[in-house]
Amino acid sequence: MTLEGVLGPNTVIDDAEGLKVEAPQALCVVDGSRLLISSGNAVLAISRWGDQPQPWCVFDQPVTALSASPAGTVGIGLADGSFSVRDRAGSVLAGWGRPESLASVTDCLFVSEDEIALVDSGYRAGEDILSRAPWDETGRGQVVMINRNGAMRRLAAGLHCPMGLARDADGELIVSLLERAAIVDLAGKVRQPGFPAYLGRVRATESGYLLSCLSRRDPLIEFLKTEAEFVAEMKATIDPRHWISPRAHPEFSHDFPIELGATRLFGEIKPWAPSFSYGLVIATDTAFIPTGSAHSRANGARHAISDTVEWNGDVIAVSRASGEVLRFSFAREAA
Repeated sequence: MTLEGVLGPNTVIDDAEGLKVEAPQALCVVDGSRLLISSGNAVLAISRWGDQPQPWCVFDQPVTALSASPAGTVGIGLADGSFSVRDRAGSVLAGWGRPESLASVTDCLFVSEDEIALVDSGYRAGEDILSRAPWDETGRGQVVMINRNGAMRRLAAGLHCPMGLARDADGELIVSLLERAAIVDLAGKVRQPGFPAYLGRVRATESGYLLSCLSRRDPLIEFLKTEAEFVAEMKATIDPRHWISPRAHPEFSHDFPIELGATRLFGEIKPWAPSFSYGLVIATDTAFIPTGSAHSRANGARHAISDTVEWNGDVIAVSRASGEVLRFSFAREAA
C-alpha cells in the first residue's frame, strides 16, 4: 500500500488536541467511560478530556500494555515480561498466574473474565525494536493465555515481532506484526498484508479497526532487504542507533542515514522530506481495508503512535515521540 487515496498525507495528528504525559505507551477504556493511560511506571486515569490525570496505580517496571474486560477488570503488562490484574479501583486481584519466559508484554486482551491473552514481542526492554526488527529474520514473538487459576498455555509461537492483539468479526484472535506490516491470525495465516507502516497495536471499533503505526515503511529499508552483504556489514560494524532503520523520534542529524535530504531552503524541514520517523493512524473496515488515516509528517513532532482507542466519540492516540495523548476525530476532519 502507498500513501494515497484514504491513506493520503494530511495534518490531522499535528492539528489534534494534546495532553502532555511522561513516557506514555498504552491506553484502555474502563466501563466505557474512564480512560487509563500508562505513564512510565504508573497508570493514570481521566474521566473526561481536559481533566488533570490522576494516579491510578504504580509499578516497579514501565507499563507497556493495558486492557480492560467488560466487567471493569484491568490487565497491565510490564516491560520485564510480568503482568498484573487489578479491579477498577486499582487493587490487586489475587490468583492470576505469573507468566514464564516472556521477554516483554506489548499487548494484552481479556478473552473472558477468567482468561487474558498476552503478546510477547520477543524483544527485551533494553532492545530497540524499531532498529533491530527490520533486520532480524528470527521470529521470537509469541501469544500466551493466562487463566485466573494460574495456568498458562501458548497460543502461538515463532511470530515476527507481534505488537497488538484483537478479535476479528468471528471472534478469533488476530495479531499485528510490526516489521511484516501485516495482520495475521494465530495460525500464521495473513489476513491483510502490505500496510505502509510498521504496525503497533490493533484495536477493534464499532466499524472495524484502528491501527497504531510506529513509523512509515521506507523504500530504502525495503530495498536494502535485498542486499544481504551490505546489511551484514552494517550490523557487524555500526551501532544499532545508526542502522538504516525506522526510528521513534523525529530528530535530524548529519550522521543519520538520508537525513541530509530533509533540510531544504532556510533549513526548514518540509513535510515530504525523507524521514525514518512518522506519525500515522489507519482506520480500517472489518476486513482490514483502510477507510481513513491521520498523519504527522516529516516536519511534525507527533511520531511513533503506539496505541489508539475510541473514547466518547473521539479517537485517542499516544505519541511516544512527543510524549502526548492526542484527541481527534476522523469524521470531524473529513467534514
